[in-house]
Amino acid sequence: MRQSAATPAGDAPPRMYFIPFPTPGHALPMSDLARLFASRGADATLVLTHANAARLGGPVARAAAAGFRIRVHALPLPAEAAGLTGGHESADDLPTREDAGPFAVAVDLLAPLFADLLRRHPADAVVFDGVLPWAATAAAELRIPRYAFTGTGCFALSVQRSLLLHTPQESVASPTEPFLVPGLPDAVRLTRSRLAEATLPGADSREFLNRMFDIERATAGWVVNSFADLEQRYMEHYEKDTGKPVFAVGPVCLVNGDGDDVLERGRGGEPGAAAEAARVLGWLDTKPARSVVYVCFGSLTRFPPEQVTELGMGLADSGANFVWVVGDKNAPPLPDRGLVVRGWAPQVAVLRHAAVGAFVTHCGWGAVTEAAAAGVPVVTWPVFAEQFYNEALVVGIAGTGVGAGAERGYVWGGEELGGVVVGREKVAERVRAAMADEGLRRKAGEVGERARRAMEVGGSSYVAVGALLNDVRRRRQHGG
Repeated sequence: MRQSAATPAGDAPPRMYFIPFPTPGHALPMSDLARLFASRGADATLVLTHANAARLGGPVARAAAAGFRIRVHALPLPAEAAGLTGGHESADDLPTREDAGPFAVAVDLLAPLFADLLRRHPADAVVFDGVLPWAATAAAELRIPRYAFTGTGCFALSVQRSLLLHTPQESVASPTEPFLVPGLPDAVRLTRSRLAEATLPGADSREFLNRMFDIERATAGWVVNSFADLEQRYMEHYEKDTGKPVFAVGPVCLVNGDGDDVLERGRGGEPGAAAEAARVLGWLDTKPARSVVYVCFGSLTRFPPEQVTELGMGLADSGANFVWVVGDKNAPPLPDRGLVVRGWAPQVAVLRHAAVGAFVTHCGWGAVTEAAAAGVPVVTWPVFAEQFYNEALVVGIAGTGVGAGAERGYVWGGEELGGVVVGREKVAERVRAAMADEGLRRKAGEVGERARRAMEVGGSSYVAVGALLNDVRRRRQHGG
């Protein structure tokens, strides 16, 4: 973590709250973001539920001990009031997908608790997760400027906005017929089989469109975990479309150094986390440079058993060494080759390891930015939500990945009905191709170097952090 910039005389540190949706794909980058702003002189408070505070609090505590103004404020999740039992406080920890509804209700019930926190301990700004509109409402009631943390990049945001406004997906005859997404800087073509559920014909897209417009009106700007060299034209495009500034401050994972912060990222304090990190990295230490493919589909993906089997056989047939993080602990028997990790691995540390030559990923935005920061090429296998849009950026525009061949995704919560999307032969062929492609590796390495430069003093992301802090100070001076 960089040292804190000196606070100008007479200019109190901007007091900023950071509140994510409680699931790793949202809470991890928000935790990184809070530490990033604290390292630049902000007085940062990361708002989490109690269990997530225990999970993510270690790096924050170390930053505070190093002299940064940062802390965690834990809120009790009103689980029982929402009909949620079992003490589950993160979306990846839910025992069944039927619990997702009560969990969402419990998260919404945090709204009055957060509003009360702001009244008792006022802030100069709130950085809120874009899927928590009530956080923006609470800030507005107290005339506190609020900034939306988008959770994905400006390319995917621009695609989603175009699909919701112009509905080109409704003019094609079949789920596999390509159509052009209108109004973008590039000619981007998708199929209905690759769209997020909210944009499919027949979905209640009006609700999502209204929410999108509500957030656009509420926010003072967009805080994006991205960097100019990855999607500059789409940052400019989204600014123009929404009329609100984009502060691209990433990849925020680079706020983690090479010590405990990166080794326990996401599982701090949990029993066995340190030992598991040591086991995985120790295994990688025994492998030649760029000989291992790392496979992880995030915290929410649950493939049907037959797809898990096909993936495992494909990895075995590829001939590559592999580390495979299997999120579902009830997965069927897996190949003896490679290292299989059930549950969690220190992903950022793994991607930085010299032995890793490619990353098979679901294209969640956190994973995309972590691969970009490490300079590792990816094999893209989107599963749901905006992940196919991220694939279009990585493969079609950035040129740092190859597709695994997934022509359709799964319905979240109904994966067991989805069958096999990518067979073992395709898995093996795409892994071999990515591991052998020197041009792909060189391109990914160049993007990684640009990502690191963006975060250094004078880089585009460094400048964006300063610009957002100046915007907060200006609004404080002029009363919001």
